[in-house]
Amino acid sequence: MKKKKKIANVITVWLIIIVVAACFVSVTLTYISLSDRSEENTKNLVRSNVEDVSKDINEMIDLIVLDALDEWVPDAVPSANLEDPEDYSNWLHENYYGYGAEINIVNDKGIIIASSVPEYIGFDMHSGEQAAEFLCLLDGSKEVYTQDLRGTTFDDTVVMKYNGKRFPDGSGFLQLGLTYESYLDEIKNQAEYSATNRRIGENGHLIISDESHVIFNSYHNEYTDKTLEDAGIVIESGKDYDYEDVRGDVFGEPSYVNINKTNGVYIIGVYPVKEAITSVNTMLLASVLLEAVVFSILFVALIILLRKLIVKNMVKVNDALNLITEGNLDERIEVRDTYEFDVLSTDINATVDKLKEYIAEAAARIDADLEVAKAIQSSTLPSVFPPFPERNEFELFASMNAAKEVGGDFYDFYMLGNDTLGFLIADVSGKSIPGAMFMMTGKTIIKGLAESGLAPADVFTRANDKLCEGNDAELFITAWMGYVDLTNGLVHVANAGHNPPILIRDGKAEYIVLKPGLMLAGMEGTRYMEQTLQLQKGDILYLYTDGVTEAMDGEENLYGEDRLRELLSFGENYPEPSGSNGIAGAVCELVTADIERFVRGAEQSDDITMLCVRWIGKED
Repeated sequence: MKKKKKIANVITVWLIIIVVAACFVSVTLTYISLSDRSEENTKNLVRSNVEDVSKDINEMIDLIVLDALDEWVPDAVPSANLEDPEDYSNWLHENYYGYGAEINIVNDKGIIIASSVPEYIGFDMHSGEQAAEFLCLLDGSKEVYTQDLRGTTFDDTVVMKYNGKRFPDGSGFLQLGLTYESYLDEIKNQAEYSATNRRIGENGHLIISDESHVIFNSYHNEYTDKTLEDAGIVIESGKDYDYEDVRGDVFGEPSYVNINKTNGVYIIGVYPVKEAITSVNTMLLASVLLEAVVFSILFVALIILLRKLIVKNMVKVNDALNLITEGNLDERIEVRDTYEFDVLSTDINATVDKLKEYIAEAAARIDADLEVAKAIQSSTLPSVFPPFPERNEFELFASMNAAKEVGGDFYDFYMLGNDTLGFLIADVSGKSIPGAMFMMTGKTIIKGLAESGLAPADVFTRANDKLCEGNDAELFITAWMGYVDLTNGLVHVANAGHNPPILIRDGKAEYIVLKPGLMLAGMEGTRYMEQTLQLQKGDILYLYTDGVTEAMDGEENLYGEDRLRELLSFGENYPEPSGSNGIAGAVCELVTADIERFVRGAEQSDDITMLCVRWIGKED
């Protein structure tokens, strides 16, 4: 067998390994997390600056064109209703043609009636997608409309940026267009304010170029009028860049790059990778120093607690032993880090396993005995219904559902002569085997005395004396016995401390409260009093044990006497007869089903026994 290490040495070595490994893993994860976060933040920073500059430039260009429109509409041409459109077109041609601007006057039919470009006169704005966008100025839905830089409907090789403004009198609109060259000049002017002095971080910057990739604004002035490719930025031909993130060497330095193309120009943000790495390294160094201090303190604290760890293992063993002594034999002791605890755990577990084997063998024998006892008990209770099929003066049904393998409740009935039916229900104070044995003794004694011709009170008086003999377990029986004269419905009753039965007459249920006597086997020499009860034809007498009224649901609420009485108050809605068992059988089935609904699957705590007699009487 391999020799076990000392617990102090094992814990010390593992502490060193764990602390070093944890520190390494923590630093690695921190570096990865900081790097990813830094890269994402850097990309967002560069993109944010590109978005700002793009927005500034576009807004300024639109404002410049709109300002020009504001100057033209009120002063030069307030309406499309011109007295001499041809003369006005000549004037526009002389003053604007060839100067990078185009002016068109469009009437309310969408036709250009005057223009600085003679070829455009008579052009229908409905004839192309680009031109038709300005028709929104005719229907009054917009007063001003601004269009991005694009090819014109008249000639898609000519790239223009058009703005339009509706005439106040609704006669049409004025359209002002800038050529790409004029537009680019305006962007260059605006770029000086929007991009030249803007910094991204400490060394990041912005670059602006035209569609031919010629740089006209750059943080590095020596690259002005050079191409993007000269600066190290590769632009794919024909691709529309929409704030796209790339990596590359810009001006010879690895950088994060964000590219946006808007209105014919490229706006590019650049941020050196070196600056981002420097930021990550600074944060990582601070994190490493902090973690080194924390892990050092933790390691020292764990070494100081070395002996307490031994005590902790002992506590584990003691806790497990407490569970075992309390009856949890499935508890296992698995403290095997060291030689000492390994031997201790093995010995205790082996002892518990052997104990479980002994208990399992004993339980198997007990289960076998209980099955035999259950079969014997079942055979002693009448189970064939109707018990006297040749008799039509009454209906009789009974049932017993034991809480354990065997129960302490019992019932019985017998014909005493030709016109007398005796019936009995009883509840033994004990359960399981002792209760079942006392139940069988009591049932046998009572039946023998009843069949000998004694009245119910005399049967209980003599049975009590016999049951008191040798009753060292001090068990007792509550019982209710009646003899019914089948000719007239008179019942002779004896009650030995049992629950009052229920009489159902004309659909109304009431408890029959008769003077109870002392329970059987309670005290030797007790005498019992006979009482009588008169039944009417159709009356139902329902007898039960306290397992019925004391049935509990999952929240320990009792079924109760009131619920039982209300259930059996049928009114005119008597239950349908249960086959050959008649209404008496249906009553018992009704109560059983209602108890099951009430407890909703809760474990049965007591035997549930019931007996029901319905007196029909002889035919007149």
